[in-house]
Amino acid sequence: MFKNYFLLAIRNMRKNKLHTFINTLGMVVAFACSIFIVLMVYRHFTYDDFELNKNKLYKIYSYAIGPNGEETGTAMPYPLTPALKTENIGIAKATSILNGGKLVRYKDKTLDMSTTMVDEDFLNMFTFPVIKGNTSNPLSSTSNAVLTEKSVEKLFGKEDPIGKSIEVKLDGSWYKLIVTAVVKDFPENSTIKLSVLARTELYPHYAEMRGTWDNRNHAVYVLLANNTTQQNVESRLRSLVKKYTPDNVAISKKDGYKPDKNGDYNSLHLLPFTEEHFNTQLGSGGTVNKAFLYVLILISSVIVLIASFNFVNLNIGLSFTRTKEIGIRKCLGAGKKQIWLQIWGESFLMVFVSMLIAISIVVLLIRNFNQVFALNMSLTTLTSPVIIFTQAALIIVVSFIASGYPSSVMTKLKTVEILKGKITVKKPGMLRNALIITQFVIAIVLMCSTVIIYQQFDYLRSAPLGYNTTSIISIPIKNDEKGRGIIAQLRTRLATQSSVLAVSGSDVNIGVGEDHTTSTSITCFTYGDKTICGQVINGDYDFLKTLSIKPLSGHDFSMEYAGDTGTQIIATKSYADEFGEKSIAGFSYYADSTQPPIKIVGVIPDIQIKSLSDQQRPVLINLSQDKSMNYAWIKVNTANPAATMSMIKKAYMQIEPGVEFQGSYVNENIDRLYKEEKMMANMFTVAAAIAIILSCMGLFGIASIITRQRVKEIGVRKVLGATITNIFTLISKEFVKPVIIAFFIAVPIGWWAMDSWLQDYSHRVSIHWWVFAVAGITAFTITICTVSFQSIKAAIANPVKSLRTE
Repeated sequence: MFKNYFLLAIRNMRKNKLHTFINTLGMVVAFACSIFIVLMVYRHFTYDDFELNKNKLYKIYSYAIGPNGEETGTAMPYPLTPALKTENIGIAKATSILNGGKLVRYKDKTLDMSTTMVDEDFLNMFTFPVIKGNTSNPLSSTSNAVLTEKSVEKLFGKEDPIGKSIEVKLDGSWYKLIVTAVVKDFPENSTIKLSVLARTELYPHYAEMRGTWDNRNHAVYVLLANNTTQQNVESRLRSLVKKYTPDNVAISKKDGYKPDKNGDYNSLHLLPFTEEHFNTQLGSGGTVNKAFLYVLILISSVIVLIASFNFVNLNIGLSFTRTKEIGIRKCLGAGKKQIWLQIWGESFLMVFVSMLIAISIVVLLIRNFNQVFALNMSLTTLTSPVIIFTQAALIIVVSFIASGYPSSVMTKLKTVEILKGKITVKKPGMLRNALIITQFVIAIVLMCSTVIIYQQFDYLRSAPLGYNTTSIISIPIKNDEKGRGIIAQLRTRLATQSSVLAVSGSDVNIGVGEDHTTSTSITCFTYGDKTICGQVINGDYDFLKTLSIKPLSGHDFSMEYAGDTGTQIIATKSYADEFGEKSIAGFSYYADSTQPPIKIVGVIPDIQIKSLSDQQRPVLINLSQDKSMNYAWIKVNTANPAATMSMIKKAYMQIEPGVEFQGSYVNENIDRLYKEEKMMANMFTVAAAIAIILSCMGLFGIASIITRQRVKEIGVRKVLGATITNIFTLISKEFVKPVIIAFFIAVPIGWWAMDSWLQDYSHRVSIHWWVFAVAGITAFTITICTVSFQSIKAAIANPVKSLRTE
């Protein structure tokens, strides 16, 4: 029996080649897209799954309600970690985590490799199993170091690293450590990434910061005890905060702070480690918004749904061309179950073959997909039980959706009526039109969303930040303790180059550079009865000139004023306004009575250093000779950016030989800030294109079926005098009406969805009516063009031949 069903399915596919091709191609495209998206989403939702204690691990973060809204942060003071363990608040273990130096040296080999400073509990909290060396307590001493397998391979090759001495560079100084253990390499989807582990006490400023609660520069993770919960520990953290850092209610109120629901002005909370990857504000290690992943799942479902609707529509149309076959089979004794099984089996076979082809396409294109979307997905994920189950579920569900209605209709038809040709189906076009409307609602919403997302992405990239972002090259400096000297040498070497306009530097980068690091430093102090806070940037001479910033008053950092004593700063207008002084340029103040006065030499308009999705802060740019520089900035004027970059690379490598050159243009760095928005825009573009193509394929197939079913009617109309235009209009209007209805449904849905999405951005574009108008006109035009081929073909056919077909 099953052999006969299989042969019948193959025979019907051959008979209806066009519709088989449309169905198969549509399902292949939909399945391939859905598999790519499922792989991407699966990678994110399985982040840190290898951590055995993941459900008991938490990250400490601070919380306050400031004058501009909620303020959260993960930078913690050094006394907090021991206090968490000594106070009986339900915490079993705790560790500080601070990423430090950039260089590691073994004998005459120096490599770019970060050093992560942690506490003794780290390896007992996180799942980084020791595979060689001291397995009990490899970080028992401040002179110990633990390396990953990859780090050992890079640094030692095949040499046994245990007991060997290496050097790590922290804050300009080299520290000798003994390798005591090697841990297994962590998976690619790990929040905690490391190369070399060392003790927290190795941090050069640890001695001076270990007893102060005011300086915060590292993250703290805790492992809860077995007999407690997150809520219990958070309630006990309140008493810890009140004990060590009590609120000054008067100052908090004066600064515009408000109490939270517990009446606290400052508090500590726990972020579950399982949620860190999805928290873009508090997480680390390449976070992603969970809402973005849900959008991807929605896109995947929508594409499969559109392809399934095509399948349903075409199967419904083809089913009514097979009524005589079904009638004869019923007459020969076939029951409802057998008829249903036959039709479902044909759909299942086509869907199954489509899935196999889709998997083959994924295997062939996954490298290209990784390159286009900057991902690192592996084919081994395809063999995971979750992915296999998802693929099997798609095959079964789609085959049932595609054949369910046609099968039920065919099984209910009466044999006598079939053989007499007296088949009547109540409102046969209702379901077809409903599916077409749904398809085009989805397609129009996706088109509108794509345009608006691209507008927002372009706005974020091109919005004025208060300084020039084009034609500036940013270079990470490896020997940052010599940063000012390196920048001075660059300034001298490039002085003769006509394409170089200015050279400066900073301790922070603009955007995200080739080193993929960002940092933020905030300083606060009391001035009279006010608390003044600002984001600190340590800059070099010609800072404003390099960034093309015109001061509102005062001047740039210049060698002409190099003899001035004390600390010089340039303040943004919002920072200067905090003082409440009428004339601020040339004004001096004391942030610390034990330190020299700070002189404001210039005031500039407010600038945005970080992403526009972050809150704009008051900024002070500090010129201090004892500060290191992490980045060199070079302003250029050139028609050949690649040649200029090559020239600057050559000059830099002469100053700092033997290191990797990671220079990049600042506008590229700004683009990296909006990686998620760019990926979303690309995803929606692809989804919209696929939705339109699949919808058009479905329309084309349905149009061919309708013209086949109405061939006699069209012949009669032509004999009675109907023109080609009349016939074209007759067939086309059946498809134009659903598209027009879809447009009026899609507009409010698209407007609401995009307006809700834009609310997450403090800087956002306005939604314009023409976006929806263009999407509607595009959908209407595509519909006419798609249906016109079959309509005109039917209209110009010889009516004599049409009437002879039966």
